[in-house]
Amino acid sequence: MRRLIFYKAFCHFAMAVLTIFIMGKHVPGREVYGAGREEEILPPLVQTTTLEGDYKALTRLGLAVTPLLMEENPAWAFDNILCSCVRIQVNGYYGSGSIYQMLEDEIIIVTNRHVLQYWEEEGYVTFFNGAVSPAVLLGTSKVADVGFISVPTGGFTYEELLTFRNIRLSFLADKEGMTENTVEGQKIFLVNMAENPGQPLREEGEVVSPLVYMEDFQMEMLYGKGNAIPGMSGSGVFDGCGQYLGMLTGGNLTGEIAAVPVSVIKKEYEKCMLVQKTSPYTMGW
Repeated sequence: MRRLIFYKAFCHFAMAVLTIFIMGKHVPGREVYGAGREEEILPPLVQTTTLEGDYKALTRLGLAVTPLLMEENPAWAFDNILCSCVRIQVNGYYGSGSIYQMLEDEIIIVTNRHVLQYWEEEGYVTFFNGAVSPAVLLGTSKVADVGFISVPTGGFTYEELLTFRNIRLSFLADKEGMTENTVEGQKIFLVNMAENPGQPLREEGEVVSPLVYMEDFQMEMLYGKGNAIPGMSGSGVFDGCGQYLGMLTGGNLTGEIAAVPVSVIKKEYEKCMLVQKTSPYTMGW
């Protein structure tokens, strides 16, 4: 009997000591409040983000691009690429353009050199959602009808910036020409923001020749058919999946159009960025 009582007393004593040890020990991430009451502080299960963080992540990773359809559907592709389309107002004249690249602090827009030939400080850009912003001329090419302007992102909210996208260049933009993914008879479309920028229209057409030398432009151009009216210069030429094939540069009343190929535009953009780094006040290259 004495052994049993002693054993029970020892067990109660051991439990009391263990309880005091646990209650008195500090565990990182766990705070003790009063006798036997504790509240555990756990890290959040989901990392919260901000609109600013989302936008900067997209631009840094190069993911702020228009969607790409796996199958051709011009109507859907048109809806997808509208967020990259702009209208450019220059000294009483206007033309069109496309967002070439979204960056953290600026939006780079590509258009025709002849659209920018009368550029002044009062020039501005109207985006697909009706937003208007001043822009700065970066420069124009001396060998192709291509130029670039910059719109500062500071005039937009991050929520608004997340609705913009830059064009998705065709897969073979790094190669000379586009003969492998642009073929005769291929269906294309243009964006008409000239008549009413608030209600852009899709102008359908087709490729006549992926690359043909044109005397008027002194270079090889994408030659096609389509309805181009004044004010559409600088508009993108897109395929049915939403890829950017080139930039509308000229057209006539018989429905013929000429566009600067995307491979040329890419090279001129690289030259422009190089000039901006080495000679930022040079307006041509």
